[in-house]
Amino acid sequence: MVKINRKWAVVTCLMALLIWGNSLVPGSGSGSLSLTVMEAIRGFLHGVGLPYEWVTNFVVRKCAHFTEYMVLGILATHAFDFEGRRTFDVLLPTAVFLLLIPSIDETIQLFVPGRAGMITDVMIDCCGAATGVVLRYLLRSLMCAKKAA
Repeated sequence: MVKINRKWAVVTCLMALLIWGNSLVPGSGSGSLSLTVMEAIRGFLHGVGLPYEWVTNFVVRKCAHFTEYMVLGILATHAFDFEGRRTFDVLLPTAVFLLLIPSIDETIQLFVPGRAGMITDVMIDCCGAATGVVLRYLLRSLMCAKKAA
């Protein structure tokens, strides 16, 4: 039986709602935000003398997908496996949750003007979530090793 940490489960659900809320923003608003972020990053890189032309709207959007799901992966792992057991009965519901959320996210976008649900985005999202899960376990292992020393 999986014991879920309720406080972290609430935070995880709030993050999922934030992600879905972003998907409800019409394409024009979402694109405008991405362009603003892109220009800020380009300006910063240019200001410190680094190449900035590679920062495109596409790169910003895909990095945003990856990052928000990496955070979700960290939170979900903490909610489902706060004891750090890493067993199948803990990892399976975590994996199902982290596949279901981006699938619903991209489905939502099918009904929002100017947006499109894309299977490639689900894959990017899942890679971000998996990275979050791995990071959470690595950090937990490092913290436990430090306490033992």
